[in-house]
Amino acid sequence: MAGVRVIDLSQGISGPYAAKWLAGLGADVIKLEPPAGDVSRAAGPWPNAEPHPETSGLYLYLNTNKRSLTCNLDTSDGRAIAGQLCAAADIVIESNPAGYLDERGLGYDWLRQAKPAAVMVSVTPFGQTGPYAHLPSTEITLYALSGQMGVTGDPNREPLKNGGSQPSYQAGLHAFAATQTAYLGALRHGLGTHLDISAQETFASMLEYFASYTAQNGEEYRARMGNMVSAVWGIYPCLDGYAGMCILPRNYDRMAAATGIPELQQPPFNDPHQRLEHDDTLQAILYGWFAGKTRKQLHAAALEFGFPGGYVATVEDLVASDQNAHRDFLQHDDHPLAGPLDFPAHLWRAEHGWDRGRAPLLGQHNHEILVGELGYDPDDLARLRELDAI
Repeated sequence: MAGVRVIDLSQGISGPYAAKWLAGLGADVIKLEPPAGDVSRAAGPWPNAEPHPETSGLYLYLNTNKRSLTCNLDTSDGRAIAGQLCAAADIVIESNPAGYLDERGLGYDWLRQAKPAAVMVSVTPFGQTGPYAHLPSTEITLYALSGQMGVTGDPNREPLKNGGSQPSYQAGLHAFAATQTAYLGALRHGLGTHLDISAQETFASMLEYFASYTAQNGEEYRARMGNMVSAVWGIYPCLDGYAGMCILPRNYDRMAAATGIPELQQPPFNDPHQRLEHDDTLQAILYGWFAGKTRKQLHAAALEFGFPGGYVATVEDLVASDQNAHRDFLQHDDHPLAGPLDFPAHLWRAEHGWDRGRAPLLGQHNHEILVGELGYDPDDLARLRELDAI
């Protein structure tokens, strides 16, 4: 996407995550931050647990390879700067509440007049319309209202929130894919569009057959199954953590051979139908087998015998993974303030690779963009700072 100009007005996770990968593919992404900075700068984690707006791990991960310009959209000068940049852009990404940009004269109706081929991408918790459009949201709200919490956890316990901020990241990935599609359409037809991305909808779309089953049958599918669907489809404790497997009938003989337990290769366990009827007994046998091994030993057995099994990786395991090292999964950066950093570097592998520039300091490119590209006089920058426009 070299030569494509993207204006990133978004904050938090979803919009910046989409813009991050556009930048990784070569787009020139200008991140317009309020003078106080993106809210993710205050989220951490920070080196040595010392908060600093330039060293937030979340910000540094989400904003690689972008340029930063401070711009206050609540001032007339700030809106003028943003308007100049957006009118010359190919793509504008924003995550403000519905109507926020319209109230400031920078919404899609204005952009369509200023540049008909421009694509605007709005990534918000619930989209631009509907009764929830202005509902304040946190990550757990999105987990709950997407239906994902309802299908997660032990069936005899309360629903569980998954780790991390998956609704926001999934919305960012949807926005990334949709943006490239819309930009291709603009190149072919000369007309842009307004993409309305709802984090709640994108995460709800990952419910697989649960939603369709309920809609078709008028009853809720028994979704929560915990960590043990059946003896050969579950997570077991082992010597140093947890490991598990997901065995289909075609994999069973390999798994049974790996255990070295003769009775698993005999009736009733070697018959898939009888296996289910004796599931409790099989679970007891496998609990004993897992309990006598480390996670890595179990993973090695799965690799050797060729059945789907492995260990529950910690973050430390992930960072030290020889598989990820082989594929150059982690990008290393020696940040001037945060120090040495390693974080995921690409979404896929291809011949072109990814641009791996670091995230910008707050307002790092103010002079470069305002003076060098928009033609402001250097003396204007002092005036704009006094007016809190930058």
